[in-house]
Amino acid sequence: MLKRILFVFTSVVTALLLLCGTGCTGTQNDSSNSGGASSGDSSSSAPLPPEQESFLYGIAEPFAGTNVSGFNVNKEAELVGALGAKSFRLWMYDSHLYGPKYTQSLSEGELANIPKGAITMYETYIEALRDAGVEEITCMGMLFPRVPSTEQVSDKCFVPRRDTSEGSEYMQFLSKLKTEWRAVAAALPDVDVWEMANEINIPNSFFHYADGSNQTEDEVVLINVDYYYYARAGIKEGNPDAVVITPGYSPAYGFTGVASFLDKVYKKIEGGDMPAGDVKSADPDDYFDGVAWHPYDVITGIFISRKPDIDKWVSGNADIYNVMVRHGDGEKEVWFTEFGSTYNPGLRVPEGETDITQYTVNGVTYKLDEKREEELAEWSVLYLEAMKDMEYVHTVHYFRLCCSKKDSEWGGVGEIYFGLFLEPDSSIHRGFYPRKWAYSIQSVFGGTGDLMMYARD
Repeated sequence: MLKRILFVFTSVVTALLLLCGTGCTGTQNDSSNSGGASSGDSSSSAPLPPEQESFLYGIAEPFAGTNVSGFNVNKEAELVGALGAKSFRLWMYDSHLYGPKYTQSLSEGELANIPKGAITMYETYIEALRDAGVEEITCMGMLFPRVPSTEQVSDKCFVPRRDTSEGSEYMQFLSKLKTEWRAVAAALPDVDVWEMANEINIPNSFFHYADGSNQTEDEVVLINVDYYYYARAGIKEGNPDAVVITPGYSPAYGFTGVASFLDKVYKKIEGGDMPAGDVKSADPDDYFDGVAWHPYDVITGIFISRKPDIDKWVSGNADIYNVMVRHGDGEKEVWFTEFGSTYNPGLRVPEGETDITQYTVNGVTYKLDEKREEELAEWSVLYLEAMKDMEYVHTVHYFRLCCSKKDSEWGGVGEIYFGLFLEPDSSIHRGFYPRKWAYSIQSVFGGTGDLMMYARD
């Protein structure tokens, strides 16, 4: 909160100085560059002032439950600092909080009593990141407390079917949800921003019905809106100063899909029949303080001859933001809680040879393709430079810090290559080895640290 007040004060003083300078010299001020997007057109948004620009850049990495080989929170936090990142996104699941008990239908009293070990784990992460120079911590919580019908041994997130009648399992779920979020926010006051789940705008994706039946988008919209209200209410009770943002929306259906989903969310809120339960609110402020989505380049199909169309990418994001504007929320900020580029498996390594960048998957050894690495390094700068002029964007969390071979088991071989650093591999004496685009991102972030500090095992 203090940082926001200081930023506003600095911005006002800067604006007054600029106006004074313009008036004294008799130079006309071109107002077309100062407007923002309150009129519904975000194409004329002004570049961010340096104070906010430096705060724009962040990293996303799931420390809790990580699959990165050789994970070391202190080393990885130092690399985040070396890059110059000022914001960071953590992951949180019920299993990280309650251990094996998370699959049980815990009482509200049990949910409110988070084990000390879980709290200490997150405090350790936050302290290491703060020491590395990170100023804002965002934590994404996939919190889906179980009720009797969803009580089973599975790592999926379950929700009962929407039944708004008093005492239903769905209403029990929402009550437990509020209790759990309140406990988490109170236990971790150093978290600045809470992101209410991840990519739950896609049916049958990141949360499920326990009986395996399909979800419709209309059902998903209603559950999302209920979730936002109860989760935010719990968070604000636990920490009134925390900022609460929507789940980062998946671009699986493109930018238009995100815009359409967000529009449906607003219309449901404005209808006056939400959320489930006795209390109703048509005010979006009771559901979220900011909006998040994941504008991945490859998924959104904005490539022309293998090179990204930055103007089209900016326009696609503006279309989503303008949904907020049309619904009277243009003053709220946007978090890109995940952004990055996917990667092909690379080049095969001849049998018997080794390479510092190699990964062996399903018996085939690959190494990084230098041409592709140079492209990624160039393109990452194009996107980040464009974000400077998107004044509604609060921060971008580059996904992700480290590559992870283990994650290829659920995301395919390409999932390995999201990271800025290759993960350690003792067989070839590799530590956290920086890729080319780590250096290009560092140059934009303004970092000055040695990215090779842990490159060798």
